[in-house]
Amino acid sequence: MAAMVTRKEVCDAADRIRARDASPGGVKERVSVRSVRKEVGRGSFGDIARELGHWRKDANYHPVIERADLPEALQSRLTTLGKELLEQARIEATRERLADFADVERRREECDRIVAEAADRVDALEERVARLQSELDRSGGVRASVTGMPAAPGLADPPVGPRTQMGVFVDTLYGLKLAQEAEDYWNRVREAVKATLVRRGPLAVHPLLKALPTSLKAEGERVGFPLTEAWLRYRLVQMSRDCEGLTLVDHRFGVVEAQGEEAEVAGLEGSPEEQAAAMGSRAFWVQFLRQVHDLLVEKGALGSEDILSGLDRDLVRATRAFQEISPRLLRKKLRQRIGDGRPFVEVRDKLFEAVVGDGPWDGESPTSVYAPMPGQRSA
Repeated sequence: MAAMVTRKEVCDAADRIRARDASPGGVKERVSVRSVRKEVGRGSFGDIARELGHWRKDANYHPVIERADLPEALQSRLTTLGKELLEQARIEATRERLADFADVERRREECDRIVAEAADRVDALEERVARLQSELDRSGGVRASVTGMPAAPGLADPPVGPRTQMGVFVDTLYGLKLAQEAEDYWNRVREAVKATLVRRGPLAVHPLLKALPTSLKAEGERVGFPLTEAWLRYRLVQMSRDCEGLTLVDHRFGVVEAQGEEAEVAGLEGSPEEQAAAMGSRAFWVQFLRQVHDLLVEKGALGSEDILSGLDRDLVRATRAFQEISPRLLRKKLRQRIGDGRPFVEVRDKLFEAVVGDGPWDGESPTSVYAPMPGQRSA
């Protein structure tokens, strides 16, 4: 069996190959496992590769630079520069990984802070609900004593006088009033957020909070829901999960593009009821109220009976797919829209009028966006 090739034989062969000049018109031969084995005349590729690795490190061999046939001083400088560039690249890559890690950690801390603040608010709300429930329980006992009906099981009827009874009812009504105020407030926040996103495009929670009206933030303090960044994000995330017209992508909130909401009933096949069912409840009522608004803009103040008479008959019939419209139901819907800040007003009892803006109303935008007050910038 042939003897194993030694390190000295490999190094001597590599030195000889390295020292040779390039042939006329050719390129300088590269020191490789194949060229060294050819030079030595024997040995396995594995043995030669192991010994040649030591030689490359000791001889500082860089074939790309040497085969360029540059002066020795320039070769040395290029080798040093290459090592420095490689080390700098490694440093930059490490710095980027550390920055990514720090960003992930910052986001995690932000999420923890949002969750903690939301939990605090939930605790406060639970306490408020408990107080309201207690007041409702007390009012249940009082109501039973007033009407002569037996009180609910487990509720004691405390000996109360007229003054105490009045105080219980006042407290209960006040609690219900606060709950309604809070609900109305978050409806206004939702509409203001949507209007801002439509106007400026997708935004993260911080610039979105800054863009909301100052009056809305002050109202939040009054109703007990301070409009902080964490609390706003919590509410908007819930809205995006509940498909309430918002979407969340890469920490930025946007408005969900309507799917078929602009379709007219007449453009669908089937009976008016089938056409309405194909549109969906929300899209249909948006279109219905938009038609009501257009009619009031054209005709002026009308009662609910006159409004239904002036609307397209197929549109009125289509309401049977959800809840058949009646003058009483129409008044209820219009009053709800007025409470939600939509461009309607009740000028007299059961007589409604449209707030006129720069153009046709889209069926969803609040009055503050569709018809801004004098002196305000139009959205």
